[in-house]
Amino acid sequence: MSRLRYWHPVLCARDLPQDRPVAVRVASRNLVVFRTSGGLGALDDQCVHRRLKLSVGKVVGDRLRCAYHGWSFSRDGRGESPGTPKLHACIKSYACAEAFGAIWVRERDAEQPLPDLVKPGWAFCGTVINRVKAPLPLLLDNFAEVEHTVTAHPQFGIDLARANQATLEIETTAETFTVRNRGPSKPPPLATRIMAWTWAGDEFHSDYTFRFDPPRSAVSHYWINRRTGRERMSKYFLYHYFVPVDADQSMVVTFGYLQTRWPGLGWMARHMGWFVRRKIKSTIDEDAWLLENLADYNPSLEGMKLSRFDKVLGLLRERLALVYGE
Repeated sequence: MSRLRYWHPVLCARDLPQDRPVAVRVASRNLVVFRTSGGLGALDDQCVHRRLKLSVGKVVGDRLRCAYHGWSFSRDGRGESPGTPKLHACIKSYACAEAFGAIWVRERDAEQPLPDLVKPGWAFCGTVINRVKAPLPLLLDNFAEVEHTVTAHPQFGIDLARANQATLEIETTAETFTVRNRGPSKPPPLATRIMAWTWAGDEFHSDYTFRFDPPRSAVSHYWINRRTGRERMSKYFLYHYFVPVDADQSMVVTFGYLQTRWPGLGWMARHMGWFVRRKIKSTIDEDAWLLENLADYNPSLEGMKLSRFDKVLGLLRERLALVYGE
């Protein structure tokens, strides 16, 4: 079983009520997360007594009570039996925290601090979770290249008819790789045109940096007026966290931001998070549809006919192996 040495977002904070535990699955582990009067808890989702899922129990005060025989557990996993008061037991617990609209978990004895996702000058629009029926390496492959935007995403991307004019630059360090893509923009829908004030002939930019503590990317999308060389009026930024559920399923947890130069639209950006979250959800659902229709889920690159946009796929495999190994 792989270790959770790094903080992983596993649930939107708005989906964790005050009095009811919620089951989550991450890196092939079944966990239960819950709120108590003293704070957040995360435990293995199995009572040590008779193995009922603790996620079907309930929170009572500062403890999680099993629905089978009433055994209860503290946030650090200490268990008590109401029928045999002198019998005590322990269950594996995890560090658990709430930040940026998400619930995060990691190994209790790990040392990584919670990530700082503050972006001065940007409006935070909220957190979105998309579930994808594909293994983590193939999910990462999709988000590591821009070529699929020519057909997959109507909101943004490279124009299919002029995709051969797109360029990319790759920069690598021991901890990261950065890809900068640019090319002729496809005609975006009306809402995007009005928001960004982007028009025919603009250049679309997609710049992203991948890190692996845990697998995540920082993505910036924007349009350039090729005549003036200036950025258009609005752009957006996304932190994507790529979370393994098990060998066959993954999650994308996205933290979305918007920046604009429209007068007064900064206030609007802070109050239209629901609209931005809906756009993020639908866009990643488009990626999920592609991945769910792959003919082969073998993560090996052997036998693939790779293009110039796929140079980072090998890097993904190498660095991913370092994250979830024992």
